[in-house]
Amino acid sequence: MELNFFITLCVLGVITLLTENRSILRYLYIPVLLSFLVVVRLNAFVFNGFEIDILTYALEMQSTSFDLYYVREFIFWFGLRIIYYLTQSELFSFIVLDFFWVYLLLRISEYKDSRRLGKGLVIILATSFSFFFGYENIYRQFYAMVVSLYAYSILDLRTGRAVLIFIVSIFIHNLTLFLIPLFLIRKCYTFPLKDKVILSSVVASIYILILPSIMSFKDADPTEIDLSYLYLFLFLVLFVFYIYKFRDNVFRFIKIVPSILPIIILISGFVLHNQEMIAERLSMMFIPFLLYDLYLFSNSIKNPLKRKAFRMTLIITFTLPVFWFSSSMMFLN
Repeated sequence: MELNFFITLCVLGVITLLTENRSILRYLYIPVLLSFLVVVRLNAFVFNGFEIDILTYALEMQSTSFDLYYVREFIFWFGLRIIYYLTQSELFSFIVLDFFWVYLLLRISEYKDSRRLGKGLVIILATSFSFFFGYENIYRQFYAMVVSLYAYSILDLRTGRAVLIFIVSIFIHNLTLFLIPLFLIRKCYTFPLKDKVILSSVVASIYILILPSIMSFKDADPTEIDLSYLYLFLFLVLFVFYIYKFRDNVFRFIKIVPSILPIIILISGFVLHNQEMIAERLSMMFIPFLLYDLYLFSNSIKNPLKRKAFRMTLIITFTLPVFWFSSSMMFLN
């Protein structure tokens, strides 16, 4: 049932992006997405699915420990306990959390050009493999990423609130500390773009040199297959392609897709220093930020055919891997 819902969601997403019909998005896609998430949780808590990590989170809802492990990411762990206390149900607790991240995802697109399906970013992200593995497995990191992405989306308009929300995301999952270079290059007071590029690059380089040796990543178990080089290849291909496309004005490209440069620096550094586990986790967190920048760029494409083709490329590129990996198919079957 979960596989059928996911395929339906993918098909609806393609139709919505091609028609740019806001009514389909609002009255059909979003209800199906919410229904799919309910099925995902039913599969975990009722039908004994493969969502082992989600079941582990469910056990933590009843924990009373104040160990440092919980305190350093207290917003997630204690928030989880509060929601469970109010609902008295692991299933409904996760449904509440899922519905809230969908709400945040819609808010992320709130200030974008709705005439060209500006809120369609939710379609690209909801079925992307980085989101899929997030709400199916690495939920704490996933939730921190969604919250920090919301902060990233309002950074230009409400800087103070964005900083506060980003701090909240750090105490959902400490890994979001690595997102600081992305925020710096997007906005750092009134610094010129060149200065923001330099500052972001320096901070990213400092992370590469220092943080792997002083931060604990014991809760981030390595995956069976090392995908860090694949992620790096993906980022480099995108970077080279757009550098060529904007070769007459490279800084215009950096302004349009600011996240790509610090992403390249960080992932390259961690891969070269044999920090594959961190590189994989960060890549999963970085991809939605890159997709946000790219989708925002698509809103500026005036030619309807080119705009739709660009968005179709995004949804196909980042959704198809869900069907390639045996681990993701285990969740869906």
